[in-house]
Amino acid sequence: MSFNAPPFRSAADELQQLRSLVSYNSDWLWEVDASGRYTFSSEHSRQILGVSPEEVIGRTPFDFMPPEEAQRVGRLFADILEERKSFSGLINRNVHASGAVVVLETSGVPLFSADGRFTGYRGIDRDVTDSVGPLDSRVTQLEALYEAAPVALALLDRNGCIVNANQAAVRMLAPADDAVCIKQILPPEALDLCSYWQRLQLGLEVPDVELHWRDRVYQVRIRPVRDTANGLTGLIVAFSDITELHLARVELAAGNARLTSLAASDHLTGLPNRRRFDEYLADSIRSASRDGTTVSLILLDVDHFKYYNDWYGHQRGDECLRIVATLLSSHLHRAGDLACRYGGEEFAVVLPNTEAKAAWIVAERLRSVVLKQGIVHAGAPLGCVTISLGIASVAPSAETLLVPNYAATQLLDQADANLYLAKKAGRNNSVASLEAPESVG
Repeated sequence: MSFNAPPFRSAADELQQLRSLVSYNSDWLWEVDASGRYTFSSEHSRQILGVSPEEVIGRTPFDFMPPEEAQRVGRLFADILEERKSFSGLINRNVHASGAVVVLETSGVPLFSADGRFTGYRGIDRDVTDSVGPLDSRVTQLEALYEAAPVALALLDRNGCIVNANQAAVRMLAPADDAVCIKQILPPEALDLCSYWQRLQLGLEVPDVELHWRDRVYQVRIRPVRDTANGLTGLIVAFSDITELHLARVELAAGNARLTSLAASDHLTGLPNRRRFDEYLADSIRSASRDGTTVSLILLDVDHFKYYNDWYGHQRGDECLRIVATLLSSHLHRAGDLACRYGGEEFAVVLPNTEAKAAWIVAERLRSVVLKQGIVHAGAPLGCVTISLGIASVAPSAETLLVPNYAATQLLDQADANLYLAKKAGRNNSVASLEAPESVG
């Protein structure tokens, strides 16, 4: 049996045949060195980019891209290069020698020398312009809108690295050349990217975040970027500068607080007014009912105040009331105790969590303080301004709250009755519904 042996083919012949196959391949085959410069290009570069292999050698892929695309792809390729990993499906725009935009799909594998040293990449480019669709004016307009948008927009991968950003984002973030991750730019607590990614993977929305940074305030909105299989591939982060709106809100809140304070304050003395007294007394009674404690109330009146006004005039009378108000508020030692102007020359003091005997001691301290102030009053028996005080206490039960204002009304009526008794007893006196201890003033 005989057969004809195949003709001998040298390594040079094999290489020439391989080059012929590469040349007639419909895709563009190439190799780049470790610095990213082309060291080999198949003939198909003429069809794809309109340039010969000789014109390709020594240049980089980014030389054939629009500047903004070169920056975007450069950031993506930097991550690939750092890990020396294979990649595929990298979509990028290139400019044909004729000026037309060509969309390529790039794939590649890393190359290593015999001693394991990284030497570059070997890859393939496929023209996918037709499948992507023509880059018509609509796409151009969208890109122009993206770049011109006043809202800072950034595309992040799952590691928080900036894949793309418009000009507003570049101006806002002002990243250093080596700062490619948002976590390198913003404070660590500013954006919880790991939590956002988990929520979006579960199909949940990410609530907007308010970011205070570099003396500005931003509303940060996070939205997902998904592939055709609905897989999460990245995050779109939109930063809206709301500094002026934030300042307006702060100013409005401060204005509302001032209005609320004015609505609850007496314009003459600065003490809480009758309206605030009613609210605070009701709140204190509810708390006492819940906690099983006692609320005490002091009603007090400036003695012979009509004579004071008649003798010294209303301006001096107003000043007298202001002095008394200051003495009352400055000599209440607990944060929860509240002195209010009840009306005219009458004041009220609410004492939460205070038993009757302790309330009487507080009342006597206030009476003594006013007496010792020595506000001259020629029409008064002692020649100075004094006050009379009525004290009442209540330990409300849950049942008393079933009748609105019942406990508050009972407390006010009892304190008012005791104030009447204090005046009847000669004024400059404190009366409570208990056997009083020795006077403190």
